[in-house]
Amino acid sequence: MTYLIFLFPILILLAIASAIVFAWKKLGPRRFLLLMASLMLVMVTTWKHYEQEFALQAVPDALQVRSITYANDESWGFGPGGNEAGIRFYPLSDEVSSRIRRGGISYLQQLPPNKNQSSRDWRGRYEQWSETPIQGDHWKINENTGLLSVIDYICAYGFCIDIPPERLRQANEIVSKPGSFYARGRIGIIVVSPKQKLVLYFYNG
Repeated sequence: MTYLIFLFPILILLAIASAIVFAWKKLGPRRFLLLMASLMLVMVTTWKHYEQEFALQAVPDALQVRSITYANDESWGFGPGGNEAGIRFYPLSDEVSSRIRRGGISYLQQLPPNKNQSSRDWRGRYEQWSETPIQGDHWKINENTGLLSVIDYICAYGFCIDIPPERLRQANEIVSKPGSFYARGRIGIIVVSPKQKLVLYFYNG
């Protein structure tokens, strides 16, 4: 039984190699290269779409976020022994921002559940909302800026990412000043800023 586990991927590779050779002979070099380029383009486009859809799942559906203005996600290793860190900026529409300003934290506490929650595991589900400034482990005032720093949280376990200074300053002000709301998920923290019309999501681990 064990040898079948190793034989199966070898057979797949042989089948792929045979298909490539057949296509090369059948189409000729020019058409073959055009076909390969088209396939690569489709694969890259599909992967980019999957990446964006996956990143959007961190935000509750009721906030109607449809795009990402900035993202920096890094990982070191895979599986239980791997580590990751990241931050994302999502634009919040005028309409949703106005609703949150009027309803305050109660609006977020009463968000309807995501329709496809079972297929996205924990992503996008938050239960306990609080008002900024953020409090808790890894959050302390920087003596030079007088603000909290998201870097202290993101890099808490020694795995850091580079964030453009303007993005970092904006995120630090949002998490440090009143007027925004945050919640902890199973992984990461989400911050909703109706004033800045932004949703932030950052994580470590």
